[in-house]
Amino acid sequence: AYSRERRVNIMRRSDLKTSKVLPIRHNPALFKRVLVDEPVSCLRHLSQAIFKPGDTAFTHSHDDAFEVFYCVKGECVFRVKGEEVLLRKGSCLVVEPLEAHSIEKVSKITEVLFMLVER
Repeated sequence: AYSRERRVNIMRRSDLKTSKVLPIRHNPALFKRVLVDEPVSCLRHLSQAIFKPGDTAFTHSHDDAFEVFYCVKGECVFRVKGEEVLLRKGSCLVVEPLEAHSIEKVSKITEVLFMLVER
């Protein structure tokens, strides 16, 4: 006989007004709003940050995860493996595991959604 384990699906909902505000690990002077803070399949978190002119994030990499950035508003310059990459409104950047990356320059208020996705 065929038996199937029954899963209970629980919808999760969040919004920016009530989401947790946490410091960004790569520059604790900056903050993010965490929309999804519990793993969902291969997604570790989904967060939003608003960067002001002059903000930066230190060079770092992730051993076992991709980091995906989507620019909602404004623009900023990333450095990925030593190369400057402009992220502007409507564009997306995928950083591979082990690729050193940082936010080098923010010239105007910039809103970015970002997530860590396991390999």
